Amino acid sequence: MEENKLIVAVEVTLKDNKFFYDISAQKGMNMDEILSVLCGGVALSIRGKETPKLQAEALRGVISYLESEFINVESFSDVHLKKDNLDKSNF
Repeated sequence: MEENKLIVAVEVTLKDNKFFYDISAQKGMNMDEILSVLCGGVALSIRGKETPKLQAEALRGVISYLESEFINVESFSDVHLKKDNLDKSNF
C-alpha cells in the first residue's frame, strides 16, 4: 500500500494575553483533511493520558473549550483564512 503523508503545522503566538494561531498545511489539502489531522492529534493527546479518568477529564476540557469559543461571538471576529494553496472543493 502506498504511503501518503499529510502535513499540518500549528504555530501559536501569544500577544497581549491573546493567542494568535497560524495553521498551515501542505498544498492541495482541503479543509476536511486539515480538520481530520488536527482532530486526530487532539484525540491522540487525550488517549495519551494515563488513566480513563484523566482521558475523560481531558475530553471534557476540550469540549468545554470548544463550546466557549463558539458561544463567544468575538472569538473568531478577526479570523483571516488564506486559501491560496487549499483544495477548494469543499468550501
